[in-house]
Amino acid sequence: MKPVESVDNALGLQTLPREILLMLPKFLDNLEDYVNLSSTSRLLRCCMAAADPHTILHLAWASSRIFFRPSPFFLCSAVAAQIGVWARESDANEVELVAGMPRGLDHLMDLALRHRQIGLTMERIRELYAMRFSVINPISDLIDKCVGKQWYSIPNFWSGGASDAATIRTNEEILIYVLAAYGELFGPDFEPLFDPALSSRKRLRIETRLEFVKYCIPDIHTERYQHDLQLPDGSYDPRRTIVVVEGGPYDDGKDQPQYYADDHAVALLWVMRSSRWRPHWIKARQDAGAKPDFANKLEERDNPDRDWRQDLLENVMQCQGMEALGMIRPGTEIAERYKPKIREWREKIERLEVEPPKIEVSGYETHEYPDLYGDLSVCTSDWW
Repeated sequence: MKPVESVDNALGLQTLPREILLMLPKFLDNLEDYVNLSSTSRLLRCCMAAADPHTILHLAWASSRIFFRPSPFFLCSAVAAQIGVWARESDANEVELVAGMPRGLDHLMDLALRHRQIGLTMERIRELYAMRFSVINPISDLIDKCVGKQWYSIPNFWSGGASDAATIRTNEEILIYVLAAYGELFGPDFEPLFDPALSSRKRLRIETRLEFVKYCIPDIHTERYQHDLQLPDGSYDPRRTIVVVEGGPYDDGKDQPQYYADDHAVALLWVMRSSRWRPHWIKARQDAGAKPDFANKLEERDNPDRDWRQDLLENVMQCQGMEALGMIRPGTEIAERYKPKIREWREKIERLEVEPPKIEVSGYETHEYPDLYGDLSVCTSDWW
């Protein structure tokens, strides 16, 4: 639909029954048409405001390469929490979520567009745009300093300038979105761990998390080392095996690898290990007035003597979704709002007497709770 071009056209639309006007959003081409029509008159603005969130999601998707770049990463992170809610409604829903994962983030968007309970409101879209300045841009800049162009620009990079120098090929601009999407999808599964009253609540399976990491954070090492350990019957663990489908992240087409040839999973591991990343989370805990950490400052995650409670504390903070990443920006409204939550997480973890179960996959370990670091390590076979 083309934008209304004159007052006469606007007046003509306003003569239609209200029931017809309320149906108009379904016949628009994209979000720009929706905004233009909403700006035409008070009546049309009122009618457009009643649009179903699922319809607005379709319009946003049609505009994703203009208004929601990078596509599909931005919109996937925006609807991931709703996909998680839907997936927890039944085992059949979770099976559907997993079944299409070899197509990567395109599958998540297709799933969101199929199910009417998943959608966006204009208010939420405005919040997402505000987050570009309060969260996305500053956190992306920090990620860039950990594994991106700013990292590589450190003087004497290979000769001691960078303490964690490595060859990592990634698109640092997308890492914040997959980090946020993981948290939006799986973060709610921490709640039953901390609250016994919620112990019967359905949680997404470890296999579902690994499918997400394999295909939505694709990595050449995930593909290269998928057969690093055979099962006793000679087969390979399906939790590590890659399925290649046409158009999926591991489809090499005409011998031209797609973006799986990059090191996205390894890059996120490098971020979580980085001495440029971790101090921000330490400061957030200190600013919140939480009790001291369970581990010494910047103690390595892979240290066998490290307290398991520290791993849990770092995981729960970093796996809460897009907005929560802003808790490491001192003095912001988001950081202030998360201070009580940080103290609460620290206290609940301190009360845990036994480490949550670990799961071994092809000789590598992750936890039953959402453990992004562990999941990434499993899928990349601890490459470094």
